[in-house]
Amino acid sequence: MRILLISSAFSGLTQRFYSELDDAGFIVSVELHSGDMGQLLEGVTLFKPDLIVCPFLTKRLPKEIYEYTKCLIVHPGIKGDRGPSSLDWAIQSGATEWGVTLLEADEVMDAGAVWASKTFPMRAATKSSIFYREVTQAAVDCLWEALSFFDAPHFKPEEQNYNRADYHGGTLPAIKQTDRAINWKKHKTDDILRRINAADGSPGVLDEIYGQPVFLFNAIKHPI
Repeated sequence: MRILLISSAFSGLTQRFYSELDDAGFIVSVELHSGDMGQLLEGVTLFKPDLIVCPFLTKRLPKEIYEYTKCLIVHPGIKGDRGPSSLDWAIQSGATEWGVTLLEADEVMDAGAVWASKTFPMRAATKSSIFYREVTQAAVDCLWEALSFFDAPHFKPEEQNYNRADYHGGTLPAIKQTDRAINWKKHKTDDILRRINAADGSPGVLDEIYGQPVFLFNAIKHPI
């Protein structure tokens, strides 16, 4: 089976997918999606994949690809969750459980049929820590679950249905600095930590110290 990974970067999750699939004997290749649609289409045509998986995607897939080849996209959110800042919002809002959903590519972002979904308890930790541990493992579990019935003749992926009891996600916009802003007089210590943890890595929380703009990272709760 030929599997093409389309990713915005050769990220840690993309590397994990590549090594897992390669070790299992699949024929695997990676095509980076930088926004050059012509180059992307050429790469897909040359490789002739049986399946396309997108572990880390920040740009929309062209319809010309997913109309002719099955494309599964990793979304770092629970079923029903949509939007580009899924994990950021979950950490900042203090969600106690989160997850990963493997979705079929669709014209509407994050609205495709569900092939697999896994949840995990949320730790009080930075976004990068949660992504590289819980999100990555849940994504790998989703991948293998989807592959286990990829060729099953009677399998049908689950159409998203917000009337179902297990759909707790919603649509949220890209998070902005105004959403991350800390009110030092109003927010409590745990609220502040969640905001900084949710912005871990990039871009950080924009704040001000002695009149100078700064980005806040790696905050810890000092014991009293």
